[in-house]
Amino acid sequence: MLGLFFALLATSAASPPDLSDKTFVAWVTVDDLAQRGGGVVTTMEGEDFDSIVFGEAVSNRWMAGSDYFRRTQPENEQKNNSAETADGKTLVQIAIVWTGCSVTIYRDGRQYTSYTIQSPRAFSRDSAVLFGLRYLGSMGPIGYFHGAIDEARIYSVALDAKTISALKQNQVSDPPPAGMWTFEDGTARDSMGRYPLGLLCGGARIADGRLWLNGKDAYMVSETPKSESQLMFYAPRDRQTGTMWDTWLYYHNGTYFLFYLARSGPSWDNISMATSPDGVHWKERGVVLRKAEGVTWMGTGSTWRSPNHAKDGKFQLNFSEWRGPRQTIFFAESTDLLNWKRLPAEFEFKQDARWYKPDGRWDCIYTIPRGDGGLFGFWTADPDGRPGVGFGQSTDGIRWEALEPPKFDGAPHGEAGAVERIGSKYYMMLGSGGMLALVADKPEGPYRLAAKNQTLLHGGPTYFSRFFPTNPDGLIVNHHAIARNGRVYLGLLKRAVLDDQQTLRLAWWPGNDKLKHVPVAQIQVAEGTAEGSKPALLTEPLPADSGVIVEGSLPIATGPESARTGIYVETAEGRGIVIAVGPSGVTELGPMNADGSGFKPEMRVDRQMQFGATARFRLVLKQWLLEFYLNDMHIECFSLPARATGRLGLIGNASRPTDLAAWSCGEDQDN
Repeated sequence: MLGLFFALLATSAASPPDLSDKTFVAWVTVDDLAQRGGGVVTTMEGEDFDSIVFGEAVSNRWMAGSDYFRRTQPENEQKNNSAETADGKTLVQIAIVWTGCSVTIYRDGRQYTSYTIQSPRAFSRDSAVLFGLRYLGSMGPIGYFHGAIDEARIYSVALDAKTISALKQNQVSDPPPAGMWTFEDGTARDSMGRYPLGLLCGGARIADGRLWLNGKDAYMVSETPKSESQLMFYAPRDRQTGTMWDTWLYYHNGTYFLFYLARSGPSWDNISMATSPDGVHWKERGVVLRKAEGVTWMGTGSTWRSPNHAKDGKFQLNFSEWRGPRQTIFFAESTDLLNWKRLPAEFEFKQDARWYKPDGRWDCIYTIPRGDGGLFGFWTADPDGRPGVGFGQSTDGIRWEALEPPKFDGAPHGEAGAVERIGSKYYMMLGSGGMLALVADKPEGPYRLAAKNQTLLHGGPTYFSRFFPTNPDGLIVNHHAIARNGRVYLGLLKRAVLDDQQTLRLAWWPGNDKLKHVPVAQIQVAEGTAEGSKPALLTEPLPADSGVIVEGSLPIATGPESARTGIYVETAEGRGIVIAVGPSGVTELGPMNADGSGFKPEMRVDRQMQFGATARFRLVLKQWLLEFYLNDMHIECFSLPARATGRLGLIGNASRPTDLAAWSCGEDQDN
């Protein structure tokens, strides 16, 4: 058995695995049966967590703890579970198995309870692991456990009942655990060598082969250190910020300022910030505004220069707050874009009942210059009796007058992302399912759906695009991207471009070339020619963990739709997703097996333009997300079903490449 242990230790990966289906196991003693909500083993990412918890919802019962009980058995059902009776000297084995939408708890190898949940939560390898604590987020440490942990394990698979009942302490099982903490050597070391050394906090101590926890301030945490900067797909890490959602940007004096709506608790409760010198390397700054006392939740905003900036040197920011049943808009000011002061309630901007529902949406002013000075503004609203958005004006940027809503001619109701004048037309990005392109001749409309390329971004993996007019390289668009593990990231910045028919599209921003840190020396396809849709795999995996950009030529089919070419991205052994490009560059994305079978398109994208017989492609890939471009035109973002392994393949005529090139981001492997 020791030989197996050291063999596993020598061959284990250098970092923890992602956790989708998973099993937590702990052998514990409970020193206080009356304690409420103590966490034994917890994995936590952002504000979300899964945990072995004792006595939180119902006293003396074991449960699967989770953020706001999203994956926890209802309290009325927990009352039917057996109460714990073991004293502080009796060792109890508790195991929880999460598999798909099923959660099963075992006590001493026997099923304790089982139930279904609405949806599971996957946790990335960068998640923190807590011992003796239920939660360690923006609200500080919560849920101290009073007792001792003799051994704890994390498995990246769902164990069955037979395997759980056969587990023996200090012996590596089959399958082996991803992490195993025995405390036998007096340290907080993971015996499998995958998780960072645990840090003892408060009164936590290790003695006699156990982690002793006092239920007051003691816990242990194992967490990968975070690098100071991030690149490619940015996400906040500060627990005071939590999870981000809508994003917007401002550029000033050589610095890119990224603002985002975020939540560190059950509702959106803050505006936070990151900065960058180049638009791709981001440094987190943290919270700049928090919701006021008594506010249910905050809403998003945007930032602009005061119309009187030459005199007052101020920048202005708007945000919304729900107070009772009503959402209204508030403002803040800054002179450096880093430190923001909330303006008093006298500047609150409320619904004008002449045109808008008094208790309807009222959120997120986006401004453009007004011809005679001052600003026009567009925002999310509920016009009375018709679809549309809010519209108004201001002379000073903080006192606003609502005007009659812009006319919509056949366009749906939605959320106002942004409006800009490009050439002789006004283009609105409207959030309605995805992000739609609307066009008008005047600010007040009428706005119609664009004749071509109506959907700029498809809903699901992306949302809420905004124009970024202060960028020194011209008009840029930003948006957020949503990974299937639930984490939200900033998508790559993109150029807003018009063709000769005035069709708005998104394109590669040359500033993103700064992501190309380290060229990959050789990219070769394995021997043999792929048959049909079976991908020809590259001989070596690419660094998808830290981020990679792949470029090359892609033949564009001119025959039947079955004659596709494209790229295969592996997400697990034997399966992945395929980016299948058909005639006229129409692209389908979805899962496929490594042998070319089982392709199920989840997304079909037609940018309604010609790419020729051969197009240059760019694939941007990092962990859970990818972006795909043809001839520098943005085709789509896509959220992978699991983290990319780094192994890529080519299908169809693309399987005989002559000009493939790739670059690694080369830093930040812990986003």
